Amino acid sequence: MMFDPQQRKENRSARIMMALFRMSQAIKKVTQAESDEQGLSPVQIQALLFTLYTRSDVASVGNFAKAIGTTHVTAVKIINGLVIKGHMTKVPKKEDRRVTLLQLTAKGEEAAASLEKWGHTLEEALHSIPDEILEDFEIGLGSVITAMQRRGHLVVAEPCLGCIHFRPNTGDSHTPHYCAFMEKYLTHEASLKECPEHLSSGNLNNDRQYLSE
Repeated sequence: MMFDPQQRKENRSARIMMALFRMSQAIKKVTQAESDEQGLSPVQIQALLFTLYTRSDVASVGNFAKAIGTTHVTAVKIINGLVIKGHMTKVPKKEDRRVTLLQLTAKGEEAAASLEKWGHTLEEALHSIPDEILEDFEIGLGSVITAMQRRGHLVVAEPCLGCIHFRPNTGDSHTPHYCAFMEKYLTHEASLKECPEHLSSGNLNNDRQYLSE
């Protein structure tokens, strides 16, 4: 039990769990304060950033709900709030009109651009820690994230590079890359956006070929 200080003395996992819990509390506090400065809630900011950095054909309400770990109904309420503010529009996906895709308006893009320093308080705290400690910390956190992802508790979105579904440089000059999961060719710009279906391949040869272009 991580909340029992006596058990934490004898249990490394409990100590780490408490450390992560305390970090989550601190992150919630600082992101709330920074969100208040923007006149938006933290989840509204997440929605703006999700839409900005996610590939347009997978920037759906459903994938946003998975990204923040909430229900579809709650995600719709968050999005509708941003639609009312004029930051976002909802459009049905051409291939499947049951899927609703998210798009930023000019006002939404301006708001998203102003979020460049959102989270800077945490970043400043990390800058004070030596690189060798951060390197081990990054590896450890990566292992925790992978474990949570495998158990279905977390969705990790990443760009196409390094994904098992990614086939770089197999198309034409306009859409040079192919996604085997979506079964469609992608522009290079689209491949640089995040995708919630990313599944790491660990194939360095594909990565080198892609980066050499």
